[in-house]
Amino acid sequence: MGKVHHYLSGTFSVILAAALAGCGSSAVTASAPAASTAGSSAYKAGTYTASADGHNGPVEVSVTFTDDAIQSIEVTSQSETPHLSDKALNDLPKEIVEAQSLGVDNVSGATFTSMAIKNAVADAVDQAGGDSSALSKVPVEQETMATDDLSTDVLVIGAGTAGLMASYEAAKNGVNVTLIEKLDECGGTLNEAAGLLLTVDSQANDASIDDSLERVMEFYKGQNADSKLQPDYDFTSNLMSQTGATVDELINDLGLAHTDVDMGGYAGTIFTVGYQLASDLEKACTDEGVTILTGTKADKLIVDDTGAVTGAEVENRSGSYTITAKKTIVCAGGASWNLDMVPEKSTGIDVHEKTQIGSTGDGMKMLEAVGAQMSSKDPYIKSSQPDFAPVFGNDWSNTPATGMAIMIDADGNRFCNEGAAATVVNKHMIDHASSGYWDLIDAENTIGYDADYFAKIKEYSADGNKNVAVYADSLSDLAGKLGMDADTLKKTVDDYNAACAAGSDAEYGKDADNLKAYPTDGGFYAVYRRIGSWGTIGGAIVDRQQRVLNTDGEPIENLFAAGETATAQLFGDYYFGGYSLGMYTTAGRIAATEAAAELK
Repeated sequence: MGKVHHYLSGTFSVILAAALAGCGSSAVTASAPAASTAGSSAYKAGTYTASADGHNGPVEVSVTFTDDAIQSIEVTSQSETPHLSDKALNDLPKEIVEAQSLGVDNVSGATFTSMAIKNAVADAVDQAGGDSSALSKVPVEQETMATDDLSTDVLVIGAGTAGLMASYEAAKNGVNVTLIEKLDECGGTLNEAAGLLLTVDSQANDASIDDSLERVMEFYKGQNADSKLQPDYDFTSNLMSQTGATVDELINDLGLAHTDVDMGGYAGTIFTVGYQLASDLEKACTDEGVTILTGTKADKLIVDDTGAVTGAEVENRSGSYTITAKKTIVCAGGASWNLDMVPEKSTGIDVHEKTQIGSTGDGMKMLEAVGAQMSSKDPYIKSSQPDFAPVFGNDWSNTPATGMAIMIDADGNRFCNEGAAATVVNKHMIDHASSGYWDLIDAENTIGYDADYFAKIKEYSADGNKNVAVYADSLSDLAGKLGMDADTLKKTVDDYNAACAAGSDAEYGKDADNLKAYPTDGGFYAVYRRIGSWGTIGGAIVDRQQRVLNTDGEPIENLFAAGETATAQLFGDYYFGGYSLGMYTTAGRIAATEAAAELK
């Protein structure tokens, strides 16, 4: 089938997981309508507290019991991602109380949050003398979902970045729109993103920032100069040139708060944060009358005798049905969670997956099944910045300056120019395919990392976990803790110091400004690095109106694709901050505008 590859992002400073995204905490309470003895013979009445790990940190609950029932559940503290976790935080406590069961379904798309709530409540049940295992087996009667066949002007499949924008735009253009999303929440990977959109030729943004097409294309071509895989620059420049109009629409029509930024080579617009942009777009869709069906998965596209697409077969938990549509826009995301489509996942490298679990290649497979022309590129990880993980987060600052450090692989060797752009370093990490990577820092912090960051390294190294940070008094001891040959690690440091003394890194070409020698007579820290993935590249080939092309290069009637489902033309080996969101929202807008125009 067509090929897909991953794109990456990552982190350069310290934020504890519990503080990610500034989510704070909330108190959500569910109370029992009446007592029930389901799943438990008796409890010791009272209120019990418990916590369990969620996606971003502990989720704490307070559970009140009568002698024979769970009376109420209150989520008292959590740092989960807003919008993405709202349904789990608000609905699951109520459902557990109403069913007197821990067997309620997880909220798809918020699985970690769902499991945290259920695990914490299970702990409280056991504290109260109940049997959480038995309570998990109590059957839960689910509400029936509608399975009647539907008709619509425009069917949008997938409620992520591109799908939300496409739905809003089509409805704004006066056509009937149905948006389906297989997860229980809209937003997709946008919920996890920073909310920066690449911006070219905006009329609403800061005029002092150069957002010209010439500037961004010069930067883009320069950064991709050594990329083995090259973008389609004609296609990409056309799409980029329209990102400003998308940004202007979000600012002027929807009144969204924003910040204009110069990214040093291109301009960007930040709409608060990704989950807020997802929420704002979902509200805009609702306000325009879009029918949104969550928990609804498209199984296959329907094609008539002429080869035109006439809708899709879909399913929800209650059954299957057909949605007939005059135009269909596939925005079903990438393939990050499909191990068969992304070979990097089977190489043993450690990938920090930041994408939504709904990214399983559904849209790509549906498009190929109806004769779409698919990318010939191998699946690959779309690269940006490596992560310090699992305990270090991202505040999008440029500290610590990891370009001055030595990065070593699992054998104790350098393997690339650490001072290159982070996206390039990440791609080297993927291609090198070591089972582990570490940044080397001496005990005196010669490299000059941020003081707070360095303090955290000291704190976390106390546990001696090599997948976080470790300390040793010598390089030899450090090698032993990392499971590598001591002579190899010593030679790596000696060779690097010789390059520093010469002012030239002949082996990997690191700039002299980033060459700083390590002392060899003191202690050392090794800080674990991960490959962080923001999605995949590949899928269907489209024209400039986002119409899906067949294998002969002709548009398939009534069929469009936008977003991660159709990215092969947009990227080479490397990814840059905000490019996805800027181009995916724009692609969704273009597809919807064209679909509505054809209908009229």
